[in-house]
Amino acid sequence: MIVDAAAEIADQEGLNSVTLAALSKKMNVRPPSLYNHVNGLQAVRTELAVSGLTKLFDQMAASVTEQKGDAALLSLAHAYVDFAVENPGYYEAALLKIQDKRAEIVSDQIVQLVTNLLIENRYACEKTAIHATRGLRSLLHGFTALIAKEAFEREEDILESLSFSIRTFLSGLSINNKNIM
Repeated sequence: MIVDAAAEIADQEGLNSVTLAALSKKMNVRPPSLYNHVNGLQAVRTELAVSGLTKLFDQMAASVTEQKGDAALLSLAHAYVDFAVENPGYYEAALLKIQDKRAEIVSDQIVQLVTNLLIENRYACEKTAIHATRGLRSLLHGFTALIAKEAFEREEDILESLSFSIRTFLSGLSINNKNIM
């Protein structure tokens, strides 16, 4: 309940607005009562980050279960952006640099999911997979950040632009990967 309340605050006001005072007010409890369940604000942020990473991984993994090839990578990209847009608090928390073994494990699962898809579809090899994964993540985060700021002001469909950008990125990877192999 505390993590969900923290996510709601972060969704509406940003992660920096998640404080023990804000949580106790939202949950209608006295601040000292929260310490019966959490070990301070850092613990709340850690749980929020782990939960955000887990939810992001689950959504990305589910998006590719019935997909192959480019369709899988496009589906994964849309799942990433959809998650970030629909869950801005969890997404912002998932980007936190925290020292937690659970977060490291889920982060590695996300990286493995993406790198495996890129390698399976011959967009990367073992040598270039991490670089390609970082490039894709950067592209997706950029779209996410611009959508959050409502920076796409033209009438063209944003998700169509996302698909175009992913296909263009993959095309570039394909050409680059042929030159390396």
